[in-house]
Amino acid sequence: MKKIYDDYLEHVREVAESRILLNENVTKLGIPEIYLFDQRYTVLFVISEIAFRKKGFFVASDLKSQTNLSDKSIERYIKLLLDKDFFYVKQGRDKRVREYHPSKDLEKHMRATWEVRIKQIEAVLKMSSKYEEVLEFLKKDKYVW
Repeated sequence: MKKIYDDYLEHVREVAESRILLNENVTKLGIPEIYLFDQRYTVLFVISEIAFRKKGFFVASDLKSQTNLSDKSIERYIKLLLDKDFFYVKQGRDKRVREYHPSKDLEKHMRATWEVRIKQIEAVLKMSSKYEEVLEFLKKDKYVW
């Protein structure tokens, strides 16, 4: 049964390493590595993508309410997205709230990351049939240091 856990660890490594395979298109965007490799920022981008697909834009509170990053870190991240022309600012109905709308080039920028997403999905699919077995092993194993 220990072999399944070894397989699982190898799978986790493959998924993590797939993010390193940044192609030339992503590199050309000039995004600092912390935003590419820190999962918290990946989650922020996914949250913003979900929000703008749902309502056409996102606001800072969409991101701040769903992460443990400081407000200052989130604001720096939003500024980077604006500087890289992923989004543009539009005043909301409430003049105190800034809405971040997708730029016309955002889809092109997102497609630049698809090679990485493909590698991640391929790694997950390779292991997916074994997840039940891994789960059973982890729940039953009473490993003590």
